[in-house]
Amino acid sequence: MGIATGAASEGNSATSALIVAVIIVVYLGYSAFKRHGFRPRRVETTLSGQQLRHVFKKKVARNGWSIADDGNPMIAESAMPAGIRQQISLRISEANGRTIGEVAAILHEKKAFGGTAKAYTLRWRMNAFIAQVRRLDSSAKVMG
Repeated sequence: MGIATGAASEGNSATSALIVAVIIVVYLGYSAFKRHGFRPRRVETTLSGQQLRHVFKKKVARNGWSIADDGNPMIAESAMPAGIRQQISLRISEANGRTIGEVAAILHEKKAFGGTAKAYTLRWRMNAFIAQVRRLDSSAKVMG
């Protein structure tokens, strides 16, 4: 028995190359999915700025997070013992009789290969904020 040559080894090489390509595509797709989850969002609502601030405190600054800056933008941040510092901001403005809240992840750390660390935490907190605003104001418009 010798070293395999011919069609069998070519098939193995093609299969290996296909597996590597699939892994790369899955990794890139998963990274894009995570980044998309905490993209900046803008919500136009009839709620007051004070109500938006209350929802932000209730839905974002909870379970180990706290308000680091109570100004405009209002900033919630993770606790340092969590190991990785993250921050989400809420900027409030008024236009055409409606309140505009812009929520964004302003601090997040990257892993060694460029993926975002703890991206799901950012996603869950931002989605909880948007969902609560929609529950309180069915006419709220979300962009982003």
